[in-house]
Amino acid sequence: MNYQEFITHICRTMQDHLGPDARIAVQDITKNNDTHLDGLTVLSGSCNFSPTIYLNPYFRQYQAGRCLDDICSDILSVYLKYRPSGSIDVSFFTDYDKVKSRIVFQLVNYESNRERLSDVPHFRFLDLAVIFCCLLDSGPFTSATILIHNRHLQFWSITPDELSALARENTPRLLSYELTDMADLLRDLTGQNMLPDVLPDTGHASPIYVLSNQSRRNGSGCILYRDLLKEFADRLNSDLYILPSSVHEVLLLPVCGGASATDLSGMVKDVNLSQLSAEEILSDHVYYFSRETCQITM
Repeated sequence: MNYQEFITHICRTMQDHLGPDARIAVQDITKNNDTHLDGLTVLSGSCNFSPTIYLNPYFRQYQAGRCLDDICSDILSVYLKYRPSGSIDVSFFTDYDKVKSRIVFQLVNYESNRERLSDVPHFRFLDLAVIFCCLLDSGPFTSATILIHNRHLQFWSITPDELSALARENTPRLLSYELTDMADLLRDLTGQNMLPDVLPDTGHASPIYVLSNQSRRNGSGCILYRDLLKEFADRLNSDLYILPSSVHEVLLLPVCGGASATDLSGMVKDVNLSQLSAEEILSDHVYYFSRETCQITM
């Protein structure tokens, strides 16, 4: 079964389970880093909103030998779990007074998103770009957002600087940060005391901390939260290495732990190549936070 036949089978199976009132569509969706994915949506009745289920990873599972019936059952379960209970009134998006309290920022790679950035307000930050969204909803490992384009600023009659000021105020409030010791995180996930050997040739264990937001989605932007890195670095009495493990989170290491910036950069590149999907990659570079200057540099 080729990819197009796979998509047809998934759509037919979903239609059989959900009935003739369900309107099923598959659309090409441009994601982070100019990644194109096929997103399946299901609308039923008067509902105007649906979770998007990306089919590309499921096809890779099928190619790897996963049973097609299991895949169809999984996709159906995801839809039933996250389908909305009713329609969402998106007309509020035309009312700036209703939108402005929901504007948040995210971090993406600048070079990998050049085409998309030409149509959205953004600010450069090192090799990254700060972009802006309207947050509709968020929860553990989920978030619903609308990307803000240049035409929205024209409609609302605001400037990019005004948009940025709103996002700097709203994002920490709406998406509070979570900073966790990686050893504790792994113990919670596995029930065992374990820490991967990710710091070669340091001669001793160095603490690693995971920084993200409460939804664990697009949480790398937490490094821009006011005073967060400064207060944490002061607590550790050390400058910090910042490892961009994905767009969803970063790893923080005290510089005094003895890790080599060269080794860390190599580790980030290896993880990006072997562990992450293309749309999850933030950067190949390690960053440095200085307590003295309170600045992040490459």
